[in-house]
Amino acid sequence: MTIQLFEFQIAGLVQVSGEDALPYLQSQLTIDLKKLSIGGHRLGLRLSLKGRVLFGAQIIRGGEEEFLLICQHTDSETIIGLLEENVVADEVEFSAVPGDWKEAVLYHPTSASEALKLIGVQSLSPGYAAHLGEGWVYFDATLPTGSLSVLMPQNQPISWAANLPSPHPSELEHLRLLASRFRPVTEVGKDEFPQEGGLEKNAVDFDKGCYLGQEVMARIHAMGRVRNQAMGVKGAGPLQAQLPVRLLNQGKQVGTLKSQFPMPHTDEWVGAAVIHENAIPLLASEGLQLEGTEHTLQPLHR
Repeated sequence: MTIQLFEFQIAGLVQVSGEDALPYLQSQLTIDLKKLSIGGHRLGLRLSLKGRVLFGAQIIRGGEEEFLLICQHTDSETIIGLLEENVVADEVEFSAVPGDWKEAVLYHPTSASEALKLIGVQSLSPGYAAHLGEGWVYFDATLPTGSLSVLMPQNQPISWAANLPSPHPSELEHLRLLASRFRPVTEVGKDEFPQEGGLEKNAVDFDKGCYLGQEVMARIHAMGRVRNQAMGVKGAGPLQAQLPVRLLNQGKQVGTLKSQFPMPHTDEWVGAAVIHENAIPLLASEGLQLEGTEHTLQPLHR
């Protein structure tokens, strides 16, 4: 199968540096950055004290005292504002990387190595990033298997992409949702725990020291469950003017629609919803109603 190219805007790109960059970020984010070697890459989260997701970032350790945070849905000003909240006497600096940036995603369902060859990178192991021009290459854990991400300036021409098909971006979102990969902030955000979207599997370390929201994470980890679950869903009809939208069963809220992506050449759409465990069987048997409409949604299946 031919490699497909998808492009997404990056909302925030923040450089964190200084003598205390490592210990300070260690106290703010959900992953153990001490285990991240230079050139290492991981998805990490910044939580509220109540354990909800405030932002998620692809984190690359560029040097001993240098980290890059790549956020698709959170702007640099918001990221820096959240990170600066607890600085006291720490020697740490936060700076927005200037310019507009994008994530070019090369998707091949069976072989990411084909995409690596195309862009001239010999090999790349999960958990690491590689320099490419002004940007980086990495595997984004929120995307389906077979996806290779390239961070680059928005206006940079892509010589290796000349003959690649570029389907509608919703087609990659469809594959992502089928794989139960959910995005921080837009789908698992300020009202959700990471566990509601499975983000704890890649973006939470339970054996590290104190960080914001750790007590809540430990409690949920010990209990072994949450009451709500993010799911891929589908529906038809016009897209909602503003998200999130409440999902109802017999007039009672049982979930929230968090994202919608129109499927090309049809009135159908796919998206992510966070649904109470008691309503999941109802989603499959009769569908859930979008508040303020006559439309219902159903589970997304292959």
